[in-house]
Amino acid sequence: MKYVAKIFLLILKVVAILLAVMLLMSIAACYISPVRYWIFQLFGLFFPAIFISNIIAIIILRIMKSKIAYLNFAIFIISILFLGRFFQLSGSKSDNENDIKIISYNVHDFKNIDSRKATYNEISDFLLAENADIICLQECAVNNGVIKSNETLQKLHQEYKYIYGDYGGQKIFSKYPFENSQNFNFAGTRVVFTDININGKIVRTYSCHLQSTSFNPDGTQQLLTSQNANYTRELKRVVVNLRNAFKKRAKQVELIAQDIAKSPYPTIVCGDFNDTPMSYAYQKIKGKMKDTFIVAGGGISNTYKKLFSFLRIDYIFTDENIAAVEYTVAKKIKYSDHYPVIVKMQIKNEK
Repeated sequence: MKYVAKIFLLILKVVAILLAVMLLMSIAACYISPVRYWIFQLFGLFFPAIFISNIIAIIILRIMKSKIAYLNFAIFIISILFLGRFFQLSGSKSDNENDIKIISYNVHDFKNIDSRKATYNEISDFLLAENADIICLQECAVNNGVIKSNETLQKLHQEYKYIYGDYGGQKIFSKYPFENSQNFNFAGTRVVFTDININGKIVRTYSCHLQSTSFNPDGTQQLLTSQNANYTRELKRVVVNLRNAFKKRAKQVELIAQDIAKSPYPTIVCGDFNDTPMSYAYQKIKGKMKDTFIVAGGGISNTYKKLFSFLRIDYIFTDENIAAVEYTVAKKIKYSDHYPVIVKMQIKNEK
């Protein structure tokens, strides 16, 4: 029995050390460009699971009085600094009528992700009911013919006098006038921004849609529950898609971050990043900006409907001159594969 116990403890120590290394690699994913070392991003994807596994390992190791627990605990302490990107104890609420309300929403080209039916009416009705000051849409490739033939969509365009977008599907609606608008093709992704005059204060607002991973989440989810699946082939395909997407997003965010840094005005960045909070894409664009979920959100904020519904890949960032006072993810709105992110904010001072 003593021999068995020693073998078990040895295996446990090896697993614990591996978990500590994996947790450290998931943290490093935020700072190491996947163009150079893409493998770190894989560990960043699974940060919550690795984080929880380390807690379990620490408890077991302490019970068994193993000093390896100190290694896991040290890295665990560091990782706590990133836990707020996934979970907040309580969110804030605001009823201030002077708040600026903004929505970021990937509308999936107005097609229901389950039925594939058109959702022009449903999404337009939702946006009209929310009555936001600014709406940033991604995957909104709508032509004039559709607008003219759709009564609800026409109402949305009538309600928002100031609209700017590109053919790639990024679009910004505003109740406040534009001073300047531009669109860019950053290494394969489309990004638009507008300088919006909000009661005499200019705010630069970006709408971004970063490189997609390009795999079917439904197929991957079904594969994991299938008894007759070629796991090796599917796993290889998924990993290759992830690797390529990590590298493309890295190039995109580096260019976008350079453009954001040039902004002469307070800045808001909205969009579907197709990446988690423990990613190079998130960290690079966020920089010194504030994640509105961390500032004003509460609970667990997943924004993606598919792939077991645990991913937060849609964000609204603000710089230090703009304060988020309320953060909501409208999880009852299930027309797209993404949920709308809704933030109320207050503009303090210009740069």
